Amino acid sequence: TKKKGKNTKKRIVITAHIDAKAGTPGAIDNATGITVLLLLSELLKDYKGKYGIELVAFNGEDYYAVPGQMKYIEQNEGKFENIILNINIDGAGYKEGLSGFSAFQLPEGIQNKLTEVIQNHPDIVEGLSWFQGDHSIFLQHGCPAVAISSNWLIENIESQNITHTPKDNLEIVNYRRILECALAIKNLINSLEENH
Repeated sequence: TKKKGKNTKKRIVITAHIDAKAGTPGAIDNATGITVLLLLSELLKDYKGKYGIELVAFNGEDYYAVPGQMKYIEQNEGKFENIILNINIDGAGYKEGLSGFSAFQLPEGIQNKLTEVIQNHPDIVEGLSWFQGDHSIFLQHGCPAVAISSNWLIENIESQNITHTPKDNLEIVNYRRILECALAIKNLINSLEENH
C-alpha cells in the first residue's frame, strides 16, 4: 500500500513479513508485525506529509530464497536512494518485557527524533542490534532503518524456543505492545515532518 505525500520521491517504507512455517501459528513471527501494518494503514489514513508512505508485507522471509524481498529489490532497483527510512516490524508484542526499537545507520536528525519517541513511550526501549530481518535488505542498499521487535526476543534470540514452534500462539501476545508500536511509529513519522 502506498500513501502519497507532498514529496513522493522521498519515502518511508514500513515492512513486516506474512509467512509462517508449518506447525506454528506464527503469532509473534509475524502476525503481530502485520497487525502493526494494518493499524498504521488506519492511523495514517489522513497523512498528508511531505514523504510517501509505503506499507509492505513481504512473503518468504523464512524461506531460503526470500522471494518477496528479491521481487521488491528488483522492482526498486535505482530507487533505494529515495528511501529516507525503513521501519521493519518482526517479533513484536511478546508478553514479557518491553518493545525494542533498534536503530541502524540513522542520520543524526532521525536518530534524535527516534530518541524523543522512545523517551515519550515508557514501554519502548532502544533495542539491541540484530540483522535477521527484512531491514537487512534496506541496510545493504544504504538505507537507514529501525527494526522493531520484543526486547526479550532479541535478547534471547539464540536460546528462545518459541518462534517456528506451536508455542508461537496468541497466548504469548501482549496486545497493548502492538498498539504502542503502531502509535510510536506514527509519532516518529509525524516528528520527521518537523525540520527534516
